[in-house]
Amino acid sequence: MMRKGAHKVGRISKRGSFLANISGENTGSNVNSVRNGAGNWRKRYKAGIYARLSADTERDSGGTPKKKESIDVQIRIAEKFVEEFNRKNKEVIDIAGHYCDLGKTGSNFNRDGFNRLMQDIRLGDIDCVIVKDLSRFGRNYLEAGNYIEKIFPFLGVRFIAVSDGFDTEEKGNDTRQMTAEIKNLVNDMYAKDFSVKAKAGLRQRREAGAYVGGPPPYGYIAVWKGKVRTLAPDENTAGIVEHIFKVFVEKGSYVAVADDLNRRRINPPTVYKKTKEVYCPPDKEYKGWEKSGVEGIIKRETYAGRLVQGKTTLTARDEKSRVCKPIEEWVIKENTHAALINVDLYQRAQEVRRKLQKITAAHAHWTEGMPIGENVFDHVLYCGVCGRKMTRHSYVKTYADGERARMDGYFCLNGGSTKVEICPQSNRISRYDLTGILLSVFHVEFAIYLDKTVRYIEVGKSQFNTARIRVEKEIKAIQNRAQKKQAEEEGIYMDYKEGKLSQKEYADIKMKQAEQHYELEKREGELKKRQKEIDKVQEKYLKAIRTLLKMKNEEELSMERMDAFVEKIFVYPGKRVEVQFRYVNEMLEGVAG
Repeated sequence: MMRKGAHKVGRISKRGSFLANISGENTGSNVNSVRNGAGNWRKRYKAGIYARLSADTERDSGGTPKKKESIDVQIRIAEKFVEEFNRKNKEVIDIAGHYCDLGKTGSNFNRDGFNRLMQDIRLGDIDCVIVKDLSRFGRNYLEAGNYIEKIFPFLGVRFIAVSDGFDTEEKGNDTRQMTAEIKNLVNDMYAKDFSVKAKAGLRQRREAGAYVGGPPPYGYIAVWKGKVRTLAPDENTAGIVEHIFKVFVEKGSYVAVADDLNRRRINPPTVYKKTKEVYCPPDKEYKGWEKSGVEGIIKRETYAGRLVQGKTTLTARDEKSRVCKPIEEWVIKENTHAALINVDLYQRAQEVRRKLQKITAAHAHWTEGMPIGENVFDHVLYCGVCGRKMTRHSYVKTYADGERARMDGYFCLNGGSTKVEICPQSNRISRYDLTGILLSVFHVEFAIYLDKTVRYIEVGKSQFNTARIRVEKEIKAIQNRAQKKQAEEEGIYMDYKEGKLSQKEYADIKMKQAEQHYELEKREGELKKRQKEIDKVQEKYLKAIRTLLKMKNEEELSMERMDAFVEKIFVYPGKRVEVQFRYVNEMLEGVAG
């Protein structure tokens, strides 16, 4: 954002130098300028203060990094430096913004606050970066040096590290450059050494039975016992976890458990975490359980009193990437917290889970060599009851003689679901039935077109050519009028120069002519847009006719046919189908109009 009183920066020259035009008189360097009290020009910088707090900082029970005030301390140090700098130096530094990364490692530069800073630098909003010290900027020796020595100078950005006394614009900076390189190298070594120590400390806490993960699992809360964070049963949801395991063992289905919870309107873990309400109130929209959520609870050993941690680790290059560790490196502790279910119930649930996995694997085997075909109804098929897009279900059927065939069907996810009430009845249809219905409808609906496709091609081409010629003529007429107006303007200007028209009369005429020019340009733009629309409609029309020619002897539907003729298909329970067509003659109406 441009501060009040600052001048706008100019363009970048071919050599990469930055040119600024101030009041149309002087050319400056890569920064704005301002006059001081004596009338002398002073350079003016727009500074971004960057502050970072390490990812290894201790966190509270909610997972938020402690010592957040150290970010504020870094900012205050930088602001105080700017105050002193403006009082003692010829240049002026304006603070344009603060950029902070809380709980981010310095071993890489993939940080949100830093990325915003670089974006503002590229936009020209920032041309000076100020940090408390080099370690806050980054602890990766190579990357930090690359920014300070190459990227910032290329972008015309001044870099200042306050505590290290480092400033890329100061004279005699060679010695300080060497100092900065040494400090960056030390910071890099420190980051790697600290990372090793932090991971060792983390493993010690895990082996001591402390829970070092993020938010606690559903059914538990995190509590501190001295300096050890551990899990304790959540009295509101602990019973629900036990109920989930019992229903799963009884029904042998994740979906059955989800349906049971949805009928009771029990909030899923994500909603409970936000609202702290176990049950969804009648006046609020219910976001129910999914199969995946139930499966995540069933397979978790935590509910049997067993704590398994350290399965994955973060990479130094990217904090969002995780690497799975071998099982021998996991930290497994027994009886670290109160179990919500007994071991026997947990083992029975795992047996059911393994059976389901075997069934799924067997199903996957039978589909081998039977690829899923194109979903021709993907963007046109909807449930007629609730309006939701229908979902395809594809599977391989094996007949008594050993022959196999892929079967496709479509169903509404809302139909018969316990999560929603807008579609209470199951709504399904097979691809075989849907194709048969649509082919019959198509042959009835397009009977006339099927017999006269060649005639429609001739009529279509004729109408498109007529429409195109009419538009071209109108465009040419407008261009001729614009040329005449231009000649009239030249004559009026000569009258004004010879004194035949007063300045007021000339200004009034110019205003009217400007309005007329605007209207002509507007109309010409509309006509050129119309030209493009005619080309698009012609393409759709000819595509539809070609599709009609193919329809006479085919007994299959294609994506091309759906695109050409169908707007939407609505399916109702009982295999009732409603089709909304895109008619070919409506395309011609758009051309003839």
